[in-house]
Amino acid sequence: MARAGVAFEQVSAVAEELTAKGLQPTIRLVREWLGDRGSPNTIQRHLSAWREARPAVGSTVLELPSALSAAIAAEISRAAAQARSEIEGQLAQAQLEAADLAMAGEALEAERDACIGQMAGLTTERDTLAGKAAQQAADLAELSARLEREQQTAEAARVELSTARLKLEGLAERLAEQTADLDRLRVALESERKGRVVAEQEAAVLAARLEAAEILSARAEAKSESSERLAGEAVQEMRQVRADREEARAASAQARELAARLSGQVDMLQAESKRRDTTEAALSAEVERLRALLGAPRTGDTKD
Repeated sequence: MARAGVAFEQVSAVAEELTAKGLQPTIRLVREWLGDRGSPNTIQRHLSAWREARPAVGSTVLELPSALSAAIAAEISRAAAQARSEIEGQLAQAQLEAADLAMAGEALEAERDACIGQMAGLTTERDTLAGKAAQQAADLAELSARLEREQQTAEAARVELSTARLKLEGLAERLAEQTADLDRLRVALESERKGRVVAEQEAAVLAARLEAAEILSARAEAKSESSERLAGEAVQEMRQVRADREEARAASAQARELAARLSGQVDMLQAESKRRDTTEAALSAEVERLRALLGAPRTGDTKD
């Protein structure tokens, strides 16, 4: 804000008042009487104009003899003229220098006032930028906290994905073992089935032999005593065939029981395999979900 100036009339009135009181009107004193108003350069310029406008003060002439007075007056006039000429020259030079200094001082004061205005604008702009910087710092802190939370969430998802992978690998190993057990049981079941077929075939052969022995026995009973030996052999053969048939039946029953047991185990393993397939599908879906959360590529998009 520019400083309020003072007029020439104000400065000259104060200078006259100070002179009437017997005081020298200096720049500092005039400014104090004006209530610390006006710039020193302006006051100095007005004081110079006031001094130039004041009438010269006459000197008192002593009563001397006319000849002496004339001589003294002539000498005084000569010396005064010479001194006045020198003083006037010095005064004119000082006044010029003072005027130049006053103009330079006013220019500097105007430049200072402009700088003060610019400083006020820069201060306002600085305060605005400081507020923006504080807001940006708060936004940056919030973004940093959000980024840290997201990193923690991603890390937890990675741990969960690793755990799911380990579980899936364990299930895959168990499934491979159970598949191998199922294959072995299938081979054993097929072997038992073949053994059962062979036992049934042998039982059929023994049944045919038993029937033939019974026919021979019937024929032997119808023959004479000479055929008793043949009948005895037939009876013995029939007993042997019956024993073989009972043994074949027992073996067939054991084969059926083993086949039933193996079939039950196969059914259980198949159910367990289906259940593990379902679990594996669920785990695969969970892994895909975790990969989607982490931004990882899907299983079908990459090759191990």
